[in-house]
Amino acid sequence: MAKIKFLFSVLLIGFIFPMYAQKDCSNDNLGKIPLTDLTGGFFNGVQGGLYPGGTNERPEAHLSQCIDKVLQIQPLDINGVPSENGKVVMVGIGASNPMTEFQKFIELSSAYAPVNDNLSIVNACIGGQGIQKMFNISDNYWTSVLGKLDSEGFSPEQVQVIWIEQDNTNSFDTTFPSAPNALADDFQLLLVVIKTLFPNVQITYVTARAYAGYADPIDLDISGGLLYPRDYLNGWALKFLVEKIITHAPGYESAGPSAQVPLVTWGSYHWTDGSTPRLDGLYLDCEIDVSPDGLHLAGPGETKMGQQLFNFFSTDTTAMYWYLEPKLVGINNNAFKNTALQVYPNPVRGDVINFNAGNFIVNETIKYTIASASGSIVFADETKGQESIEITLPEMASGIYFITATAASGSASATFVVTR
Repeated sequence: MAKIKFLFSVLLIGFIFPMYAQKDCSNDNLGKIPLTDLTGGFFNGVQGGLYPGGTNERPEAHLSQCIDKVLQIQPLDINGVPSENGKVVMVGIGASNPMTEFQKFIELSSAYAPVNDNLSIVNACIGGQGIQKMFNISDNYWTSVLGKLDSEGFSPEQVQVIWIEQDNTNSFDTTFPSAPNALADDFQLLLVVIKTLFPNVQITYVTARAYAGYADPIDLDISGGLLYPRDYLNGWALKFLVEKIITHAPGYESAGPSAQVPLVTWGSYHWTDGSTPRLDGLYLDCEIDVSPDGLHLAGPGETKMGQQLFNFFSTDTTAMYWYLEPKLVGINNNAFKNTALQVYPNPVRGDVINFNAGNFIVNETIKYTIASASGSIVFADETKGQESIEITLPEMASGIYFITATAASGSASATFVVTR
């Protein structure tokens, strides 16, 4: 009888334990360097940076190709015919974290006045849908995507911009460089389907996953394919993918009648070494930004990554041709660079901050807002463009805040921390 009780206890613990799996905030600062900070550096003998040559800037030829593509974006009717009353549809593709990040981006975009009135953004991300479930046009995922488009009054022919954040949840491979190369090939299969389903897609932006090192490896609800260091290698896979697009590797041709895939370029890059701030200040706070399972983002983390997407698309040279109102394009693309605001001091311990507004035109009107991590606006004002702008803050609790500055010449954003 005692043995039976003991066995029952072991079985009971075995069934209950996964229910209590939780994030491990001590699994932090593991020493890997974000790709964006690895410009000129190497990881296992391979040069970092988002693009070839150890840089985060698009190579000139690749930028030119991207601009050639986005110049073809225009409002289309449901048959894919140019129409003044048509739409430019952007679709987000991914699973659970991408779904919440992209939704925050949609919310920020909907409140941003310079956004193109003809642009419609559709969140087609579905939780639990790894990239391996998207390789065939008959997969259930695509049935859901097409149904969502139809329910919102759009057709596949109107889709011209794609955003993707994905991984293969069935692959546990963490060897370098074979694992990221295999994932890049998975993306190629996905891109072939995208080109088939959405014949008018002009450009696809890819985003790297956020840090997953806090996830509990015994949580049965989390696939091993999503655990650390797969999250870090995800960025390398996208780097290899973009390089294969740039070099026209077999199967990755995106131009001309023989094109197998749409043109792909980098979007935002979300990986940090946990709470270690990147050079641009981005980091993840395990307690605040991450949900109890250690993998999914909590509300503040969703807002933070959604803000990263907004920062990118509202300032990127290629995105401005379709994301912003056409009347702004001539101004922004001539002079505006994809740079974030530089906020100092950061962290903020007093009631005054400064931001470098050198990327705005002197004396032009700059409107700025400061939002909390939950997305609530806590302060808004306007000023005139100059080298450095000083802001006296209202009384603000300790936490993470986002500042976005907008002018006729463009917009820029930054994250800063208030400590009391």
